[in-house]
Amino acid sequence: MLQNATREVAAQGGFFFKQSELMRMLPEIPKLLDIYDLFVVNGHGLAAAGDELAALVCMDPGVGIRLTDVADCLRTMGLSPSDDVMRTHLAELVRRREAMGVRSAQRATFELVLTLYCRLAEREVEEELDKGSGVEDVLRVLRSRDPDGTGMLPYSQLRRMLTTMGSRLDETEAYGVLHCVADIDGNVHYEHLVRQLYAKDPLAEERLQQAQLYLQAVGRNAIDMDMGKRDEFIDAIRRADPMGTGFIQPERLLELLNRNEEQFTSEELQLLTQGMEDTRCERGINYQRFLQFIMNE
Repeated sequence: MLQNATREVAAQGGFFFKQSELMRMLPEIPKLLDIYDLFVVNGHGLAAAGDELAALVCMDPGVGIRLTDVADCLRTMGLSPSDDVMRTHLAELVRRREAMGVRSAQRATFELVLTLYCRLAEREVEEELDKGSGVEDVLRVLRSRDPDGTGMLPYSQLRRMLTTMGSRLDETEAYGVLHCVADIDGNVHYEHLVRQLYAKDPLAEERLQQAQLYLQAVGRNAIDMDMGKRDEFIDAIRRADPMGTGFIQPERLLELLNRNEEQFTSEELQLLTQGMEDTRCERGINYQRFLQFIMNE
């Protein structure tokens, strides 16, 4: 079940939450970020940490982990992508980013890694569901070899099955699977063994759901965007609307957009915000819709 805070993100779309707020509301995301941070490197190819890591992120919005480290990062996050799958996904991302002229196309931001995490985790969750029926199939075969219904089979029989049937294991692998579950008489409680082999991470679906909500909240463009600037913009908007009306006058919005040497004109803003104006009460532009638009278009 989703936590109450997670439901709030889902209900509101999350588009006007800052990154730090989303992290508090989606507790699995900081854990994934901690893993990601282990792979962030400095300019000398060495792992960065502590103040150095914070300084890197502040100085260079394009800082991230090397694309060559993405697979290991995802594996540390609990996934098990094959090398072929990773090559396909990364090649696609590099082509897309280079076509867009993205600086640091050979680096991956946290949001980009999280996007890959969601794609791959969805596949693994589906595979886990398929395994559910597989568990019963395996148990049915083993029970057929246990006519007395003892729930146990001899170690030697299971070893022979593991090394000669289906996805065969070698002798060393079979020993690794069986030796810790055999009793002193050389019998194995096969139901416990099978459920242990097919066990899944109980938090996998929750983690995936929170990752999807986080990415929905920050928007598609977050994978190549300075999240610090996004949060600064949200803070500035909140200060400009202390009553929390959800609207801001176009002149004030233009001023906030151009405070970091941007070059928006009033005509461009008018085009961008078509349909976002409060025409009934003339309170200005719906800034949550505006932020959602610029983070996704």
